Amino acid sequence: MPATGDDLLGVVLAGGSGTRMGGGKPFRRLAGRTLLQRALDNLAPFCPRRMVVADDLTPLTHLPCELLADRWPGQGPLAAMLTAMLDSDAQRFLVLAVDLPLVRPPVLELLLRRSGDAWAVAAAGPRGVEPLLALYHRRCLPVAQRLVDAGERRPRMLLEMVQANLLPPHEMAQADPDGFSLLNVNHPQDLEYAGQLAKACGLFDTPN
Repeated sequence: MPATGDDLLGVVLAGGSGTRMGGGKPFRRLAGRTLLQRALDNLAPFCPRRMVVADDLTPLTHLPCELLADRWPGQGPLAAMLTAMLDSDAQRFLVLAVDLPLVRPPVLELLLRRSGDAWAVAAAGPRGVEPLLALYHRRCLPVAQRLVDAGERRPRMLLEMVQANLLPPHEMAQADPDGFSLLNVNHPQDLEYAGQLAKACGLFDTPN
């Protein structure tokens, strides 16, 4: 496993209202644990420091991690990422969206291993880049600030502006042959499908 260090912060983006999921997305359960718990668990082996960025921190006070209120609630993931950069002292941010519950450890390890001197490195798959499964350096902060100030909400634009490195497809395939890491859970049927995959492939210890 690549060295992590005190300069690394694992950032879980808890997302907005989750209307497509019917509300309460971070608290929906997959194999016995909430999506939020799954995200924190997935980051734990790589990030001794973990943080959740959310619009409302009230239901999160029980979590064993740092909590941060989004400075721009409801304005999308780019603003949430900028909040983490502004309100923490970390130099590197391993970002994971709460709706990517099946991310495989080798993919996270690969992001860290491939970061080097890059401003950012992101996972990518057949449908393109996934900016919410990525590692960002603090050097991205001024660019992110300009984008948010201009009303931009898409983190993909940050990756383009800093000329981020993308994980090569063959390395992604080696790290995650089944492509589970990029399975985005936005609707109830997505969550059901993720649960079926997890059970069939024995991804989690909890059967339900």
